[in-house]
Amino acid sequence: MKTCALVLAWNHVDDTLECLDSLLALRPAPEWVVVADNGSTDGTPEAVRARFPSVRVLSSGENLGVAGGYNYGVRAGVPPGATHVLITNNDVTFDRGALGALERRAGEPPRPAMLMPKILHYTDHSRLWCAGGRWRCFPPGVKMIGLDRPDGPEYSQAFALDYAPSCTLFVSLEALRQVGLFDEGYFFYYDDWDFSARLRQVGLAIGFAPDALVYHKVSVSTQKDARPARWWRTMGRSSVRFYRKHSTLTNLALMTAWFALRETAKGNCGRVRPYLEGVLESWRGHD
Repeated sequence: MKTCALVLAWNHVDDTLECLDSLLALRPAPEWVVVADNGSTDGTPEAVRARFPSVRVLSSGENLGVAGGYNYGVRAGVPPGATHVLITNNDVTFDRGALGALERRAGEPPRPAMLMPKILHYTDHSRLWCAGGRWRCFPPGVKMIGLDRPDGPEYSQAFALDYAPSCTLFVSLEALRQVGLFDEGYFFYYDDWDFSARLRQVGLAIGFAPDALVYHKVSVSTQKDARPARWWRTMGRSSVRFYRKHSTLTNLALMTAWFALRETAKGNCGRVRPYLEGVLESWRGHD
């Protein structure tokens, strides 16, 4: 296997530099390391070039969103000789043996087309951030596995996944050629669920690699209330696109109603209006 590591960056230059430090310390190391800069305004491209001359830096000049940024990096940065791409956000660091574990798992039956590492909290390595996703019947949607739970024996075995969040993904280039890149109709949110669904639709496997460790800079105390209205509006728009493509309009209606009722009951009314606005915008625009 020949792996190209692709880091998507949007500001937070210190996080990007630390992520690259950990990537370049991997053993085995990726054959290529690329940064796809998504229109940073804090000097990220210049800082990366100065500190890591061996890293290729691509600058989009604008924020293309998550799916658009990944696709830009794959199209412009992954060389023809690569067999796999390690796609990651810039707010993670890697255990030294993470890539070796992913490559081993990718070569074992059923030879998954995409693998998700075990993602732990950066500040507490005993606690999971997430171990993948599965479909939940009610409310109908994707449920993240092990979210913010203590790590334990149930997360120490490899298992198949329905969905994998794109915090960090190990994907075969053959799978990308077969199903295409990420759907840029999602600026962010649901783009990873969509890609996972498309892989499974053509019979490709997704797996969880428990011995590949990644540390995500997220706090269990982070409050979603700090997110601006446009974040919730975009989430609403993305939900319509996903349910139109991969589920039913009934499930879309149920999930929309569930979100509105749940957030209202929690006193988070500031999230509900922009979310519903996004749903209506997308519905009328046939996203």
